Order: sequence, then C-alpha cells, then structure tokens
Amino acid sequence: MIASEKNTFGDRLKSARKMQGYSLQGLADALEGKVTKQSLSKYEKGVMNPSGEVLMAIASALKVKPDYFLKKKQVQLGEVLFRKKARLSKKDEEAIVEQVRDYVERFLEVEFILGVKHSFINPLADLAIEQWEDVEEAARLLRASWDLGSDPIPNLVEMLELHQIKVCLQSVADEFDGLAVRSSEGVPIVAINTKNKPTERLRFTIIHELAHLLLQFSEDIEKDEKLVEKYCHRFATCFLIPTENLLKLIGEHRSYIKIAELISIKEYYGISIRAIVYRLKDLGVISQNYYQRWMLYMNKEFGSKNEPGHYGGEEKPKLFNLLVNRALAEELISMSKAAALWNVSINQIRKGFGGV
Repeated sequence: MIASEKNTFGDRLKSARKMQGYSLQGLADALEGKVTKQSLSKYEKGVMNPSGEVLMAIASALKVKPDYFLKKKQVQLGEVLFRKKARLSKKDEEAIVEQVRDYVERFLEVEFILGVKHSFINPLADLAIEQWEDVEEAARLLRASWDLGSDPIPNLVEMLELHQIKVCLQSVADEFDGLAVRSSEGVPIVAINTKNKPTERLRFTIIHELAHLLLQFSEDIEKDEKLVEKYCHRFATCFLIPTENLLKLIGEHRSYIKIAELISIKEYYGISIRAIVYRLKDLGVISQNYYQRWMLYMNKEFGSKNEPGHYGGEEKPKLFNLLVNRALAEELISMSKAAALWNVSINQIRKGFGGV
C-alpha cells in the first residue's frame, strides 16, 4: 500500500488547504489558536490525527464538509501546464488545481451513485493539425460530428457537458483565463475563470481550451507554445462563427465596416468585436492596415479590454445540479449527502439551493 493510501486524512487536508490558498501558518492563523502550524503539519504527514472538535474547526475554516476528509478515492489530474503569460503565484496555481479536482471528484461521485457510465471519444482524434488551414477544417468537423449546424450556440457549457466534458467555472486570480486537462482515467476537463470576464470572452476561452483538449498538433507545432496558442485562438473564432456565415454577413472584401455591423454579429453569435475583426483580417476580407486602424480605434475609444455591444446569453453548468437532484428524488442519497456533494449546509438545501 502506497503512503498516500495510508494517509487519507493528511492528503485530503493538504488538498483542502491548498484549495483555499492557505499555507500551514495561514491555516493555523485562521483557526485562531485552536491548533498550531506544527500540529497541522503532523496531520498532513499522518503522524497524528485531530480530535473531533478540531476536525470540525478545520472543516469550517476550509469551507468543506467534514466527510470530505474521509473520501479515500482522489481524482488524479494529468500534468497541468499554466500559460507563461499568466504569471500566477504558486499558491494561486495550487488553489486552482485543487478547486478543479474537488469539483470533478464530486461530479464523478454522483455519476457513480446514479450508475452513469460513459467514455469520451474525441471527434478530431484522426485529424492531424499540420498547417493553418487544418484548424478551420477541425472546427467544421467538430460542429458536424456533434450535429451543431452553423447557427450560434447559446450555451457552450451545456454543449460540452452533453458531450461528457466536465466544465469547472471558477472565480480566481485575474491573471488566469482557463486550462484544459484530463484525469488519469481520461475524463476531459475544462476550467474557466469567470472573474471580471464578459460573457463573450468566457465563450472564447471555453472553446480555446476545448482546442487544447481536442486538437492533435504536429510535433513541430506542439513544441512552439506561442504557435499552439495562435492555432487555438483560430479554432475558437472558426468554431464560434463559421466562415460561410461570417462572409454572408460581411462579404468577401470590405474597405470600410461600420461598428454597428460588428455589434450585431457580436450580440448574435456571442463573440467579441476584436475577435471578429481579427478573423476578417485572417480571411483577407480587410487589409492588415485596416485591421491595425480598427485596433487603434477600439483601444482609444473603449480601452484595451472593453468594447461596445452586449451579448445577452449566459454560460452556466447545469448537469451536476440536475444529477444531484435526481439522486435525491430517487432516494439514492440522503439530504446530508446532497449537502456534501453541493458543499452547502442542509438548511441551504431546504431553502431551495440546487433547485430542490
């Protein structure tokens, strides 16, 4: 038996501590003298165990249910590579990873209770991405494989969940946009930061991270991180608004475009004006010079992160709540177990949390 299997409580304590961004001393301070940094270290190493009173205090400080520490099976994630430009602290990176792990664990647990069995199949597994044009073909093939047509997709999170991809929405450090990873058992996971992000940016990031999960890059592309990012960007724009639809709305060559045209496309397809203009430049609809003038105009009039127009859709996961509610309705779990899965109190459930 390996050490981590012998020390379930210690491993879970370390995960919960990192999930909240605490150092050992930080957690000791949050516990206001109930336990020392040294004792916490011994708990994590499996040298000693806390009393029931201390366990309850730790659970409260770390915002988890006490039975969180008793779960023996912990989801193992593949290598998580944060983009270099994110400039996240080690503490922030660990918190993000542990939040993702916790959400996926709870999701897989309720699926196990309900007997939900499935295996993810990548529709793009046989398409090698060797050049720029292959990305658009990948976006077209994915829409066709998932029977999505060419119209706007109102909720991308629901779309991914229906295709067996776990989507974790977080509110964390501004420097983080998103990540894509698989569990050791092959479960595909996309995590997105919602903090201070307009919906159209969330939608772009969701599909960008989906590209990291699905696209099979050639060896030459794979070793160039900047090139991979450019290819994933292109996939996102091609998937969000298919080329034939964009050309139908704008035309194949333009020397002048009114901003009202771009606002209309943004509000219909849920894609930012900047992404639309970049795609038009990429397609040769507008010149490089005109594209640069557009970017200067946007930055001057609206700032580097803002733009006109409002996309009215929303991106929210729903499947997890539906599954927990189903397990409750079928009496496969108790109210307290539902509270543990949702990581809320029973009183919150009785007041209507999770649609009960």
